[in-house]
Amino acid sequence: MKVLQELFVAADCSQDIIRVLFVDFSKALDVIDHNVLLNKFISKNIPEHIIVWSLEFLNGHKQFVKTGNSVSKTAVVGAGTPHGTVSGPNDFKLVINDLTFNTCYAKYVDDTTVLSVSWLLMMLHFRLQQIIYYIGLTIME
Repeated sequence: MKVLQELFVAADCSQDIIRVLFVDFSKALDVIDHNVLLNKFISKNIPEHIIVWSLEFLNGHKQFVKTGNSVSKTAVVGAGTPHGTVSGPNDFKLVINDLTFNTCYAKYVDDTTVLSVSWLLMMLHFRLQQIIYYIGLTIME
């Protein structure tokens, strides 16, 4: 609701230019780097036995594809968390929980919306480029 409120306020000012960035992390569970997750666990002071248990669950995880009667070869997955698990969404939330911006934004599950308002087009462009870069750093650090 806060993004909508800011959007309506900005729209009332005819001089403002509004840009909205919608980020959908729907495939984020597939690309979570286990080293990034380890660093997040440590930075949040998660007990060591929980860290070991969580990473053991992820390391060496294998997957295959089945279509009809055909089954692919099994492959070891080096990143991500398994879908349909309790830990997967929690791992994702831990990775992106630090993601904040110096402008109006909203996070909901795997979606983030960022609103940038200015009367200078170049300022908007620069601000959104910074935000996109920052999102990449946050997820990959």
